[in-house]
This record gives sequence, C-alpha cells and structure tokens, in this order.
Amino acid sequence: MKNYLLPWLLILSSCSFFISHIDKDAALAESKKKSATPKNLAIVFSHNLSGETHPCGCRNFPLGGLPQVAGLFHNISKNSEVFYVDTGDTFFPSSAIPSTMKDSLSFAANNLALGLDQLGLKYFVPGDQDFALGLDFLKKIALARNFEFLISNLSDESLIKHKRFAIIERNRSKIFMVGFVAPDVFNDKTRDLFTDIPTTLPKLILELKSQGYDASNPYHRLVVLSHAGFDPDEALALKYPFIDWIIGAHSQSFLRFSRDVGNVKIVQTLSKNHYVGNINIDTLAKKPSDTYVLHEVRDELEQSLTPNPFRKFIDDHKAQMNIIQLQEQSRMGMETSPNAPIKKYRTAVSCIECHKPQGEFWQGTPHSIAYTTLMNVHEQNNLQCIKCHSLGLGDPKGFTAAKNMVSFKAKPIIDYWNQIYAMSSDVKSVRKLESKQIQNISKKWMVFDKMYGVKNNFANVQCLNCHTQHDEHPFNSDMPQTHEEKTAQIKSKCLTCHTSEQSPEWYGKDLKTVNEKVVAKTFKKMSCPLLQ
Repeated sequence: MKNYLLPWLLILSSCSFFISHIDKDAALAESKKKSATPKNLAIVFSHNLSGETHPCGCRNFPLGGLPQVAGLFHNISKNSEVFYVDTGDTFFPSSAIPSTMKDSLSFAANNLALGLDQLGLKYFVPGDQDFALGLDFLKKIALARNFEFLISNLSDESLIKHKRFAIIERNRSKIFMVGFVAPDVFNDKTRDLFTDIPTTLPKLILELKSQGYDASNPYHRLVVLSHAGFDPDEALALKYPFIDWIIGAHSQSFLRFSRDVGNVKIVQTLSKNHYVGNINIDTLAKKPSDTYVLHEVRDELEQSLTPNPFRKFIDDHKAQMNIIQLQEQSRMGMETSPNAPIKKYRTAVSCIECHKPQGEFWQGTPHSIAYTTLMNVHEQNNLQCIKCHSLGLGDPKGFTAAKNMVSFKAKPIIDYWNQIYAMSSDVKSVRKLESKQIQNISKKWMVFDKMYGVKNNFANVQCLNCHTQHDEHPFNSDMPQTHEEKTAQIKSKCLTCHTSEQSPEWYGKDLKTVNEKVVAKTFKKMSCPLLQ
C-alpha cells in the first residue's frame, strides 16, 4: 500500500506547488493590471481664458500661457492622472467683438481650441463670451477638436455635438460629471438655447441613477461644471446638498480655497490661466479624502517640459497674428477725412518744450519707452496691448491702426522702424533698466523722430495719458481743479490699464479691491516734479 501512496503524494505535492505558483502569477498579473490605473486622479480646470494663449509680456511677473500650463501638467502627471476640464468664457475676450478685429480674434480662438486640445482638454462647458461669433462657430469647434462639449441643459439636444453627462471610472471610484450653462448669463436670444438649471438637475439625477449613481456611495462623486457665477452656484449647493464639487466660472471669483456650503465644495480660479485649479481624488479612498489645491502658473514652469512643444506653437501663433492684424488694420481707412481735419493730441515732445524738468523725469520712467515691451514680445500690432502702451488709440485725436501710430511729414520711412527696433533689441525687461538707461533710449528715440521728420508719435505712455488739458493749451485752460481732484482723476486713468490682471500687486488678496497704500506709493514714485 505504501508503494502506491508514495507516487500519489508526489503527484499531489507537485500539483499543489504548481497551483500555488499559478495563484501567485495571477495575483501578480492582477496587481500589475491595477497599477496601470493611477491611484490619484487630478481634475484640473481653467475658465475665463478670454482668448489668451500666452502672457502679454508687460506684467512684472508673468503668469499663464499654454507652454507654462503644459509644464504644470507634466509635473502633476508624475504622481496623478491629469483630467483637464474648462468651464467657459474661453475663446474670446468679450461676448461682443468689433468687426474690425473679427479675423484676428477668430484665428486666436481657433488656435486656442487647438492648443487646449493638444494639452489634453477632455470636457468643455461654453460661456457667454464663447458665443461672440454665434453658435455656428462653436459647432465647428465641436466637430474639429477631440475635446467634448459637456452640456446638460440644452433646450434642443440636436443643436451642437455634445455629451449630456460623463462617467469617469477609476479603481473603486466613479465620478459623475455634468455641465450647465445658466441662461441668464446671456443678454440676447442665446439664453433660449438652455433650460433652467435648478429644474433640469432633478431630472438629470434620475438619469444618472439609472446609470448607477448612488449619492450614499462614498466612492461616488457628483461634479458639476457650471457657467453661472458664484451666487447661482451657491444657491445650487444649498438646494442640492448631495453635490460634491461645483467647478464654477463667469463671475471670476478668485477662490484660493474651496468655498464650502455644507458638504458641497465650490471652486473657481483666476482668469487667463494665471492660476489652475486642481481637485485631487484618491480613487481607492472614500470621497471625504478629496483635496483641493490652486496652482500659480509661473513663467518658469515652461522649463519643466523639455523640449516644450508649445514654445514653437506660440511663436507661430504670434507670427500669424501679426500678419492678420496688419491686414485688418490696413482696411480701417484713413485716420481722418481731409475735408474735416481734427486737431491731434499734443505729444510728449511738445510738452517738453515748456516743461523740461517734468519731461526729463518722464524720460527716465518705463512709461517713456513702454512700446518697446510690445516690440520685444512680437505684439507690436496687437491693438488690445497697444491701447495701454500708447496715447490716443481709437480716438480721432490719436490713431486707429498700429501703422498710423507714428505719422511723418513726408511719406512713411521703413528705415525709421528698423532703427527703433535696433535701438531697443537688447532690452529684455524695461522694468529692470536703470532710470539713466531708460532715459538714454527715450532721448535717442526723439532724435530719430526729428531725423526722420516725424509729425506725430503716439507710441509709449505720454503726458496726456495721465493729464488733461484744453486743446488750446497754454492759451486756454480747463476749469481749475484742486490738487485732490487732479490726483483722483490721474489715479482713475492709471487703473484703466493697471488692472488686477496686469498689476495684481496693486490689489488685495481678492484681486478686486484696490490696495490704496500700494497705489499711493506707486503714484508718488511716478509723479512728475511739481511745476515751478
């Protein structure tokens, strides 16, 4: 009997060994399969980009830009899966754009859509500014790009290619994502394209439940992408406390931390990709473990991704934009009718004749060579930038197109601009120059103006950008003002260009309230010496 048992024991022993190895191999394969899905999911979001693909170049510390965001996403992807969404007011700077800038702004919008696509944008909720060229423009974007429009409250489902909701499954977690556009953000019939959010959401929840959504399941999250504004988002959170996250837009409420309404977390970030929001989800953990962080998109982030493909993207974008802008501006016509000449603004060279100490002071400030900033970042034809780096854009007393910013007594001379470019080509940052260096460039520019027979030079921030004078000054004067009235008037003019986006250091932490102490200090520093 023992002779028969021994072979069987050997066989069973080897089978057990074989089976245990199969189990281990299967467990290892399953472990590898699970590890292929990252544990952490980063829902990153932007909104209110207003058509901006890159920093304008005139901020003290530039923020935003597609190359910089690409670097940020690269860094985040080292520890998490990046899932990118945008909640609108993305493609255009406003909901109404001038016909004279339609070509350049539509090119910028299409190129931005391409850039966002290449960044990996997954879902997009349109805002009122995105309808600046109508629904047909957005229909083409929806068909051309890989990212999907996420709209849960369309009045007609056939209006545009879109998804009503999305379900993101990662490990134990399910994220149910919906997108809403508030009808009342529109001032025209576009509002009729959308149904009311509070009455639409309950019906949508029933549909999500049929897809497996369970509000009591700690691994299920309901994320609302909302283009409504902070106050409507807050009201929505109060009415539907089972929502987990509301990613907002429209009101540009700068929330450094989530604003919690019960268990509902509302988040918004600053416009133009200056900051990117990031909801961190551990897909193996219950939803109370979710966290939120705000990323400042600094210039050096571009270097995190080497080579960064968006550097060439931006360079090509600027080159094409300059061509289109010149074409647009060439169609604007003559500055004034020869039958109705309009007296132009007095430029700085005229003021200096009588106000030499003030002129000497001005020539030592960055204002006096402000246009060189645009030249050095290849934005010299961008009217949106020129308006704050020149005098009188869009005013009959000034100019309407970049080509007419400087006018000559005879015909325009190309060599003039070659000399101006050469003079400032080494200037990387006007702010970093010493006052004496700025003054040398400013004075040299005036020498070129005289040499080439310049009639009017409206480039740079000049005396009349800040001060007000009668057309017949000094022979006629405006009503006398007190020192306080003059100061208030000048400060008001300063703030039209030194907005929270361009000069955040002038504002409080909310970036809406002016920091009067900072403004007063800057005002004093930039004030010309008093008249003697």
